[in-house]
Amino acid sequence: MGFFSRKNNTASAAAQYNNKRISYVVERNGSDETVIGRTGGISVDDEKLVVMCDGHETVRLSLEGIVCAELMSHNGADIKGKDFDSGARRHIVVHYASRR
Repeated sequence: MGFFSRKNNTASAAAQYNNKRISYVVERNGSDETVIGRTGGISVDDEKLVVMCDGHETVRLSLEGIVCAELMSHNGADIKGKDFDSGARRHIVVHYASRR
């Protein structure tokens, strides 16, 4: 295992994001970024990853084919996957809430 080895970034790795508190969520569309929610959390079960913000569901992604990566600053995650309902490809970045 070398310094630049690849980590497992499949659906089983998405479980590490379960119960994470988040400060805000950004959706990327090409070069555009849009804030789609603030103050919430992430929930992961056997078939989906759900991001809740401001008391309502913001994003629901299928775990089939999901790609999750921790940001280099370790204060968030970059998540790409298919929307659970529509099947459209989505790219979101969640930023964790500070633990003060």
